[in-house]
Amino acid sequence: MIVTAELGEADFAWLNSLRIRHYPPDRNQVPAHLTLFHAVPPSAEQEGRTRLRAATSNPAPAAQLAGLMDLGGGVAFRVVSDDLDAIRAELAEGLHGLLGAQDARG
Repeated sequence: MIVTAELGEADFAWLNSLRIRHYPPDRNQVPAHLTLFHAVPPSAEQEGRTRLRAATSNPAPAAQLAGLMDLGGGVAFRVVSDDLDAIRAELAEGLHGLLGAQDARG
């Protein structure tokens, strides 16, 4: 399972319009998104949902775009957010042992 952060309506509209305009149409399978985890095992779904509800019961986290990241086959915005980092760290701790290498290292 992929876990993403929800984007505000205006931010999503702007980012998704850029994605549609610049991302190859044949590879554009999902709308603009902010990935927190790339591969949470399905067996952790209930635990993940419970922890997500608890971690996101506060006001929306603040975040800023802080440049671009070269992904090899594309480009992504680098997002900086102490709030999202804290949420992600809390979730990763709760899912310790269930995450693959890419997700475990943050």
